[in-house]
Amino acid sequence: MKILRIPDGRELIENYEFSEIRDLEHVFIPDTVKKVGKHAFYNCRSLKSVRMPGDLFQIEDGAFKNCDHLKNVEIYAKDQKTACMKNVVADLTHELTFFVHYPDGEAKILIPSYNYDYEIDINSRVFHEVVYGSGDAYQRCVSKAELDYSEYDFLFAVAKREEQQGTLFELVENRLKYPYRLGDKEKAGYIDYLEKYAQRYILNKIEENDQKGLRLAATCGLFQKEDMDLYLEKAGREKDVECMAYLIEYNNRNFMEIEQEFVF
Repeated sequence: MKILRIPDGRELIENYEFSEIRDLEHVFIPDTVKKVGKHAFYNCRSLKSVRMPGDLFQIEDGAFKNCDHLKNVEIYAKDQKTACMKNVVADLTHELTFFVHYPDGEAKILIPSYNYDYEIDINSRVFHEVVYGSGDAYQRCVSKAELDYSEYDFLFAVAKREEQQGTLFELVENRLKYPYRLGDKEKAGYIDYLEKYAQRYILNKIEENDQKGLRLAATCGLFQKEDMDLYLEKAGREKDVECMAYLIEYNNRNFMEIEQEFVF
């Protein structure tokens, strides 16, 4: 069973009810469900995505434990509620993306990964817990009934110290493509980051054949005339016809000199 659709009208998913289904990939939970029991989807190691209502407050411990491939959670938020987030991230330490549908817009939120380790203080012979990655801070950010976007955007300063650049690019992209409750100051900060690493970002988008990313680069004014030959060469090496066509069209529209016509 690769796809599981919980019947509309169900209010409870029992403890361990769908655990150990190793080929399960996608789960759809209707808004009638009020509680997901302990270890309901435990050890569903192929699970990739879940769709659920935002006001699903009761998700018990271990409901998604060992769901190592769960990377995408789609939420339909009623009255701005996204309480289900905290219960999902509580079981997982790897990277997660939440796509949230609000009554007045949409948001795409990346929660980076994190890891715990322990270091010993030789003098006092005491172990101290050490956290690697910004995901722990971001997880605390989604622990409320409603996601605080100003707090989420504030944490980008932490992410810049802790995360690899690929993760930072994705985090910035999500907020700029879906700028739900994104303040002007925070938006400018995200764009400043892309401007600082514009060449690297655009080359990365070409390598990924990501035309949406290239359009975002254009919207943010990241293209420079002196870099266009580099981008076109990269697209040619990647044999990326669509990106090549987009870059040629952009270059011709924005950087090609128009010959002046003289009338005698």
